[in-house]
Parts: sequence; structure tokens; C-alpha cells
Amino acid sequence: MDVFYYWKNFDSDLKAGRMGAFKSSADKLRELADGHPDYIWAFRTPKGRKSELQLLARLRCTDRRASGEAIGYDMNDAASVLYTDSHSDAHITSVSDWVARNFPKLRTANFQGISGQEALRGAPLKELTLIAARLANSPLRPTAAAN
Repeated sequence: MDVFYYWKNFDSDLKAGRMGAFKSSADKLRELADGHPDYIWAFRTPKGRKSELQLLARLRCTDRRASGEAIGYDMNDAASVLYTDSHSDAHITSVSDWVARNFPKLRTANFQGISGQEALRGAPLKELTLIAARLANSPLRPTAAAN
């Protein structure tokens, strides 16, 4: 199982160093942690494209149990990647169509709060993995060994 996470302020959080965990309600975190997620898939609405989504990153979970009100992830893990060409029209359309088919309630709720967080399993996860495989990616943050 993986986690769908709508990350409204990705750019500002990255610049400010607010990385390493995402917060939610205790009930939602418990639900997600009970599924033992491997990855968090981060999405946002591209500027000027209301009701569409862009796949930003795939982050390796580090703490599969909800600690307090957050689930941790490792930005330096080799499997944590930033999708560098996900801003293209074709990829935004592909991701937006995937969300509309698989998670219409999230879209209807405009991804607000816990409506922007969902467990990813089975066919929707497999389909997202195939979409992501077509995207160029780079390490989210270079490791010390790479510097």
C-alpha cells in the first residue's frame, strides 16, 4: 500500500525546509499507517489549472506508524524522487484523468484536509506506477555521497 497526498504548498515547504513528515488527523494517520505504506505520492494543482493535478514526487516512508500527528518519509532515500517533467500538458491530463476515474470524491472535495489523503492499493496504484514510469525524475535531495 502507498499513500496519495495532496501537497498544496510543496514549493514553499521545500524552500523553507519543512520536509520529512506530513500531518493529518489522528484517525486518517492511523488508517494510513495500518496499511504499512511504502511510498507517499505527492500531488498538487498546477498554477492556473483548477481541478487538474500534477504528480510531484514519490517519497519513501520511514515511519509506518503514525507518530503523533505525522507520517515520516526520507527525502534522501534513493527511491524518493522528484518528477521533473510532470508539468507538461500531457502528463497533467494523464494524472488528472487517473484521479477522476479512481478518486472522484477527493476531486469533488477539492483535496481539502483529509480529502487530499488516501490509501493507494491495487489497480489504481499499479496504474499510477505506470504513469510515473513515463516521467523523468531526479533524486529529491542529493545524498551526502553524491556531493
